[in-house]
Amino acid sequence: MPDNTKAEVGLALSGGAARGIAHIAVLEVLEKDDIPIHSIAGTSAGSIVGALYAAGMPLREIKRVLVNAKWRDILSFTLPKVGLISSEGIYRFMESVLPVKKFSSLKIPFAAVAADLKTAEKVVLDSGSVARAVQASCSLPVIFTPTELNGKVLVDGGVASQIPVRTVREELGARKVVAVNVNYRALEMEEYDSVIKIATHLSMLWASRNAREEEKSADVVVRVDARGVSLYDLGKAEELMRRGRKAAEDQLVGIRKLAASS
Repeated sequence: MPDNTKAEVGLALSGGAARGIAHIAVLEVLEKDDIPIHSIAGTSAGSIVGALYAAGMPLREIKRVLVNAKWRDILSFTLPKVGLISSEGIYRFMESVLPVKKFSSLKIPFAAVAADLKTAEKVVLDSGSVARAVQASCSLPVIFTPTELNGKVLVDGGVASQIPVRTVREELGARKVVAVNVNYRALEMEEYDSVIKIATHLSMLWASRNAREEEKSADVVVRVDARGVSLYDLGKAEELMRRGRKAAEDQLVGIRKLAASS
């Protein structure tokens, strides 16, 4: 159980597709050290892990669900007009695995971050359907169809806020924020041999710029080395867990100081 003498910290979980598995390892390190979590904001893959954790799902179960998911079926190619893959598969998957369905029922305050396709401005989703919010946060432009929600056409939050530090601080009220970037040094190894990889790389270039700015406003940044692991590499879960664990442990002294301060 969390140590009530420690100050709570907010978590900002970055996007990163398959690399998002590393978020689970970071959360394991924080749990083991009894670091209390005030709130969580997640972008794209970070919204998937963040939503499941905020809903009260144990970390071992989150890992099992995500590693064993039939992603090729969930993310089936349908060739709709505005994306290669229908984002509805993400919604159906999240709706099927979430222990609770509405933001109001979550155990930990949580927000998913998307972007308005018309303006490219950040949109914070923290009410209504959790699964629909995660769908919007994961709707990578060109790859996935946009998500229509609350009168807006929404796409992947990485367009506006790849690591939602300001969201967890300003919208969710966390005074101390730990940012988790699962894409550190990722752009050094990308290959460009398909339409999907090229489109994703362009999105990641855009996201990496706002990620650097968001990192500056965090109290502690956990950077998971992503070299050699592509965004679609679903077979490296254990390696990503190892890297996530190491990255969190490397920053644990700083995180402990945050939690010890008033």
